[in-house]
Amino acid sequence: MEDRFVNPETAPDYLRQVLNKQTPYTYLMDIAPLTAGEHRVEAISASDEQRHLLQLEEHEPCLLIHRRTWSGSRVVTSARLIYPGSRYQLFGRFTSHG
Repeated sequence: MEDRFVNPETAPDYLRQVLNKQTPYTYLMDIAPLTAGEHRVEAISASDEQRHLLQLEEHEPCLLIHRRTWSGSRVVTSARLIYPGSRYQLFGRFTSHG
C-alpha cells in the first residue's frame, strides 16, 4: 500500500498525468531529477483495513517504510509504504575503504 504526497511546487501538473502511460517515477525524474533520498523502516501491526487489502493473517506483521526524495533543496515526494512483513526482505552491503 502506498500513501504518497507529491510537492505541487515541484510537480504542479502531477495530478494531470496519465500514469498508465508513464510511471510516476519516470515523470518525476523528467521534471525534478532525484538528487537525494531517505528511508526509515519500522515494524507495525496492520489495521483491519490494511489487513483486508493486503490479504494478511490476523497477527501478520507489516513493514512501514517512510520515504522522502529531494531534487536539489526541494522535497519532491514523501511516502508511507506498507508491505506484508512475510513478503519483504531488507538487504544492505557496505565496503570499508582504508
